[in-house]
Amino acid sequence: MKFYNKKKIAEWDSKSVSEFWDFVSKQEDKYFTNQVGNVVIKFSENFFDKNSTILDYGSGPGFLTKQLLDKNFKVAALDFSHESIKILNNKLNYYENFIGAYDISQVDLLREKFDLIFVVEVVEHLNDDFLDELLNNVYNLLSENGKVIITTPNNERLEDSYIYCPFSDVIFHRWQHVRSWNKDSLNIKLNEKGFNNNILIETHFFNKPKWSGLNRKTIANFLEYLKMVIEKKKPHLVAIAQKN
Repeated sequence: MKFYNKKKIAEWDSKSVSEFWDFVSKQEDKYFTNQVGNVVIKFSENFFDKNSTILDYGSGPGFLTKQLLDKNFKVAALDFSHESIKILNNKLNYYENFIGAYDISQVDLLREKFDLIFVVEVVEHLNDDFLDELLNNVYNLLSENGKVIITTPNNERLEDSYIYCPFSDVIFHRWQHVRSWNKDSLNIKLNEKGFNNNILIETHFFNKPKWSGLNRKTIANFLEYLKMVIEKKKPHLVAIAQKN
């Protein structure tokens, strides 16, 4: 049991995680891949080819999945939220290159081996058991010499996003993050799970703001973007790891 400012930090289990993301799945503007999925794909293009079969692991309601389908990749999706899976299969089933969306409990139904697996903003949400399960699944689902691309907040201070719930008298992270990663800790974990040739990159995935006239909002957006570009500590961490 962990505490912060003398208040208990909530312990997430599979039920509470599923219920949390079933709720968040209805708030599309909150999703990282809805905001910057296009930037993640562009950043990653040098690490896979146009004929790759791809799995979006932790897909949410499928923003990255759809963007990859639109680029004519053969894509499957896997997620922890039953609600997201229903949304995905209804929304994307008209794509001929869509393999399908699966609940995490259905991982054994995936018969494909994937050249590339995206795990975007997922590993910060997982306790030890779920993390080991994810990395084992990724390893088993990759084709020989296949790659996984993992993104996560870079060296996040979890307490900066803690919220106190007065109804249950507990502290929780507003986005259900339970751990913080840096280049060393993520590389060590990937090595433990049999991945090698790991590349770890600190970066930012923010879209360059659009110019909408000389006004306070536009100037503020450009200043914030410039800060992220030149800031020594980049907010996002990317790992590209290979199975062989």
